[in-house]
Amino acid sequence: MMNDCVSFGRPEKFEIVIQWADDFEPIARRPSGHGWSMGRFQITVAGVNLTASRLEGDRQPYIGWYLAPTFDWLASNWGWLLHEEHFAWPKKGSAPAAVACRRAMNFWIGSKEESERRIYKEIQAWYHRHGLQSAAEGGVFPDLFVRRYADDIELSWSGEPAPFAPEGLTFDSGAGTARLAVEDVGEPLWNALQWLKDNPPDVHASFRENWRALRQKVERIERLGVMDFESAAIPAELLTRVHASFERINKTEFLNEHFSPGRPFIETFSPAVAMFGGVSPQLDNRDVDALRDLLISAEGGQDGRNLTELIVAPSRLPMGGLPYEDGYHLAENFLEDIKETIGDIAPNGYVGVRAICAALGVRIVETTFDTDSIRGVALAGEGFHPLIVVNQTSPFNKGEDGRRFTLAHELCHILVDRTRARRVSHTSGPWAPPEVEKRANAFAAYLLMPRDIIRKNLASSGYSEREAVKTLADRLHVSESALVEHLYNLDFIDETKREELRSVFRSRSAD
Repeated sequence: MMNDCVSFGRPEKFEIVIQWADDFEPIARRPSGHGWSMGRFQITVAGVNLTASRLEGDRQPYIGWYLAPTFDWLASNWGWLLHEEHFAWPKKGSAPAAVACRRAMNFWIGSKEESERRIYKEIQAWYHRHGLQSAAEGGVFPDLFVRRYADDIELSWSGEPAPFAPEGLTFDSGAGTARLAVEDVGEPLWNALQWLKDNPPDVHASFRENWRALRQKVERIERLGVMDFESAAIPAELLTRVHASFERINKTEFLNEHFSPGRPFIETFSPAVAMFGGVSPQLDNRDVDALRDLLISAEGGQDGRNLTELIVAPSRLPMGGLPYEDGYHLAENFLEDIKETIGDIAPNGYVGVRAICAALGVRIVETTFDTDSIRGVALAGEGFHPLIVVNQTSPFNKGEDGRRFTLAHELCHILVDRTRARRVSHTSGPWAPPEVEKRANAFAAYLLMPRDIIRKNLASSGYSEREAVKTLADRLHVSESALVEHLYNLDFIDETKREELRSVFRSRSAD
């Protein structure tokens, strides 16, 4: 007899609906291990039913299949699903996981070298931690990926059925992406696991051990601690050293997480974990301590009024566009908004980014780390004095032009990349989210090279010529290469001229 369905969450955010169903297959012909769990489930994200499909004109709003593999996958990968943000492969881009993971698998699957085969295995492992279709066991599931994104959960889907789906089957959803608060996803999923644990169907004796094993796996989640979840965000070895660094000076409050019994997930990572999530796993202990001390040095302050008025709320941020376009748009709005506060932003003919930081109450610290992989650090928000750190060891920061770009880049993080805790604790480098870094680079380019200033300087100078570009780069205190890319993005030069100028300035750099 089919049971009543139960639902968890809200369809306008995230909802999962479950129902046990009759299985008319003889016991002996059911799948080993999970043949006890025939049922139906439906997933809705931001009002879109991801499980609704059509075949030969018939629409079915749910998936009807064995549910145990799905819930086993959910319980086995719980910490990774809700806390791991970083992709496990090179060639990282800004695409959501449903695009990025499939693209990476297709790229690396034909690799012959052993090192490249290892990369493919890491991609597969990441897919099995985050891709719902990896738990299908023959069911026709939507191509849904779940991963952490700062203090959100990113849900992305391709709309493509599995390769073994019946010919002609299509999902109604199409492709899409949503980012929701961690609790909006974690709480319904956890409640669904609890329901499964406490409300099994009539399990035949031959499957009871399988049922008990799944129940025990769900119960083990309740015994996980904070560091079990943090280790999905930071490699375990580095995480241990970070905890030890703060413990040595009795400053463990910087590691406090928003974590409560009965809700086994971290809603907002602590300032320390947020900072160290963007650094190299090989960071040495001296740099761990140096970053720790910088975080502590910013303790006890708050944003000034001028800065507070300019902060962009997460709900106002664009999603799904090109990062450089988003960064340009944000910088253009920022320049318009600071006119009353700053006045003339370029009194000497170039944008005074240090003066802008001073007017907004943002302190600048220029220091030297052992590593060159950290470009800069941004700290601000509740409980912090606004602070930008410039690492002089970074190749980006060898000259003043590069340091100015880093200041503008980190200022973008302070203005735009606040977490749900209304703070930012961000380290810029190769391990930071690519989308966030590309947007900050675009913001910095537009802030230092506003369209109006470029237009005035180029009005009568034959701007596409080499010497004119060099002269303008010197005048604006930016690199020639950054200016060339910016001129192309703003449609001052075409693609042919960009390639010509790239070649020129690459050659000069080599000389």
